[in-house]
Amino acid sequence: MKKNQIAVFIVVLLLAVVFLFPIYLAVLMSVKTAKQTFDSFYALPSSFDLSNYWHAWETSKFPIAISNSLIITSLSVILIVLVSALAGYSIARRNKPFYNIIFLLFLSGMMIPFQVTMLPLYKLGKNLHMLDTHWGIILIYGGFGVQTGVLFYTAFIRQISKEIEEAAKIDGCSTPGIFMRIIIPLLKPVTATVVVLNALYIWNDFLLPLLYLQDNSYRTIPLQQYFFFGQYSSDLNLAFAYAVMGMIPVIAFFLVMQKFIIKGIAAGAVKG
Repeated sequence: MKKNQIAVFIVVLLLAVVFLFPIYLAVLMSVKTAKQTFDSFYALPSSFDLSNYWHAWETSKFPIAISNSLIITSLSVILIVLVSALAGYSIARRNKPFYNIIFLLFLSGMMIPFQVTMLPLYKLGKNLHMLDTHWGIILIYGGFGVQTGVLFYTAFIRQISKEIEEAAKIDGCSTPGIFMRIIIPLLKPVTATVVVLNALYIWNDFLLPLLYLQDNSYRTIPLQQYFFFGQYSSDLNLAFAYAVMGMIPVIAFFLVMQKFIIKGIAAGAVKG
């Protein structure tokens, strides 16, 4: 190996260690007892205690929490993809001032921090009876997600040759037919990117569920994990066991979808 290749390998290895260390720590803490944690925080335990997973499953109502996370994440992502794809196609194929203004409005939403909108969103949710409901938080996630989604889809669709659509029109295909039969199959890379980025964010989000989901029956995994830490005491081992169980679905999803991420980001980020 050349010197520059060795240097790159060392840098990548160090970065891998940095990013994988929190996962190692979470798994390590999840198989320790409280005494083993107190004696040595980072050392491997003399024996592995898997009972933490069972206790975390029982005490935290894990099946309810994971079902809430699955419902909210999946429906939010579906909403984001549908709205973003339709809006992105309309903006990319029509160079009229009205559509350019709409595009700028979508982009301007990315510049507003969530902290600025927290209080108005909470008041709006309370007035519309959206608190402690799945559909209320799904609409909010959809509203935030379409901002970047429209950007990705618009940039990606602008790279698709218009001649394909013109040929389909000559053959008698309508605009909805062109979108469904020609455009959608070509959107797989960017769709995978939008799905992965939003699914990871929504699954791991804590602040918005904390504002909107106070009822036990609607809490997501990050929110339910928060209640392992009381005012005067906390159970780190159960909390980490719970965190590991919550990470398994999203890590598996990421591994399945990762081959589309780089391709989709590279294609969607090209300026049209």
